[in-house]
Amino acid sequence: SPADKWGQSTIDHIGWYTPDLGASVTFWTQVMGFEATPVQERYMPWIGQLIGIPGAKLRLVHLFGHGGHIEFIQIQQASAPTEALSHLSHGAHICLRVKDIVCISEAIVTGGGSLQGQLTPIGEGKAAGLKGIYARDPHGVLIEVIELCRTGDGSQD
Repeated sequence: SPADKWGQSTIDHIGWYTPDLGASVTFWTQVMGFEATPVQERYMPWIGQLIGIPGAKLRLVHLFGHGGHIEFIQIQQASAPTEALSHLSHGAHICLRVKDIVCISEAIVTGGGSLQGQLTPIGEGKAAGLKGIYARDPHGVLIEVIELCRTGDGSQD
């Protein structure tokens, strides 16, 4: 069954792409009651490989509240306009943490989805050292898949 492939997995966060990170943070903290972590920048080559947008430079923020975790991402630059980038204006993604990322990536493709990025070691932040990939369901919904941490505190060991 499909559930057997997933094994132990969790929803990590839901994320949206935004044209204005500051305005998104203001709304979601002052109106919706979330607490924001400091804004982070991602510009190393691994981020473009992960999300399937070569040369991507972005700013992101994680917000916590109401028992959940959301993320906003503003793409600052990409090496060339891409079809993938055109789909991200006000787009969203779900991030899943999984035990066997290779098996899940293959299952997504076999099930009619597609890979947008490459299986990539994450180079910074809470998930540094883990592998991740961006994919799409058959209708284009963006899915971020990241390995489960090996320890309970988010670190790698």
